[in-house]
Amino acid sequence: MTLHRRHAFTCEPRRCIDFWLIYILSIVFNFHGLLVAYSNSTFMEQFATPEAIGALYTIGSALAVLSFLFISRILRKVGNAKLTLGLALLEVLALVTLGFTTHAATAIVAFVTFLVLNPLLYLNIDIFSESLIGNNESSTGSKRGLTLTLMSVAAVFGPLALAFIVGDNDANLHTTYYVSASVFSIFILIVLAKFRHFCDPVYSEIKVLSAIHGFWEQKDIRNVFLAHFVLQVFFSWMVIYFPLYLATHIGFTWDIIGSIIAVGLFAYVVCEYPVGILADKYIGEKEMMAAGFLILAVSVSWISFMATAPVLAWMILMFISRVGASLVEATTESYFFKHTKGTDANIMSFFRLTRPLAMLVGALAGSVTLLYLPFELMFIVLGFMMIPGIFFTIALKDTK
Repeated sequence: MTLHRRHAFTCEPRRCIDFWLIYILSIVFNFHGLLVAYSNSTFMEQFATPEAIGALYTIGSALAVLSFLFISRILRKVGNAKLTLGLALLEVLALVTLGFTTHAATAIVAFVTFLVLNPLLYLNIDIFSESLIGNNESSTGSKRGLTLTLMSVAAVFGPLALAFIVGDNDANLHTTYYVSASVFSIFILIVLAKFRHFCDPVYSEIKVLSAIHGFWEQKDIRNVFLAHFVLQVFFSWMVIYFPLYLATHIGFTWDIIGSIIAVGLFAYVVCEYPVGILADKYIGEKEMMAAGFLILAVSVSWISFMATAPVLAWMILMFISRVGASLVEATTESYFFKHTKGTDANIMSFFRLTRPLAMLVGALAGSVTLLYLPFELMFIVLGFMMIPGIFFTIALKDTK
């Protein structure tokens, strides 16, 4: 799905919407999602095996991809504000259901529903953001950069809140879904109060074959797309399997797990903005991207040998791994958008699909790995999966 921008104030009601509301929506969205994202797999283990949980992520991600491809038809009929409200209400219902249900089938349906809705709501926020920026492209970088920074800060507090709520009692996991639903209600109230008169841009559907052909024919676009996809596979495994491993195999309680994850996520707050400046002004993206993949490959593999390590060592390792991830994330996005322009809308839209696509592939690959290997060895497999990212990076033409 692509957006064709109208003039920034073609519709008079848009004057009532301040861009700082996008920052609030982004913070609330990221915080409520990260509050449950890392505990989902452990929570769902009471209803399914680890292999089956991976399959659920695969199903949810596949449905999200399909929904993404056809969502423009709904947007043209009801508009982004109404669709956002509808999806947000359904997500709150799914979260509340997960909080109280003890029935496996009900929990599975609610969980898959959450997996489908969450990336679509991220797209809704993106539509609000792009439309409010309008034709003033000179402000895009600063506003996007501040949005990502605030989302990174919110991401740190999500696992910390999880640690506080659950503590050392896994029975409290269900409470996180009530808290997440309550927090997300703020999102609904803001959209209802401030975005109900939102003036929609002109929506057009993703031309999938055209997008695939476009990025495949351009070597640098193809390689940075694949590098970004490898990174998203890393994210998918770490969200699904890393907390599950710490909880079920290492035996850490959730106050410890949440603290370990929060320390790791703090690397994004520290690193991503400076990395962007370095890429723009000094050394370009290629060197930092390759270094990031090397750090990822080594650090994630080392998880397999950390069974008896103290909590501080886990925190250090998680921080190092996320330094690598922040290097790759900041440089792949910077490189991609330096090599695209407004007329490449289909390619840019396809680039947005990397997250649900990688979740689909990552969840499926993780489930298959667990069928044949002990849990701890899957992180060595993930380390090897990061190595192609280095080769994709090497093949890029540097910007400096």
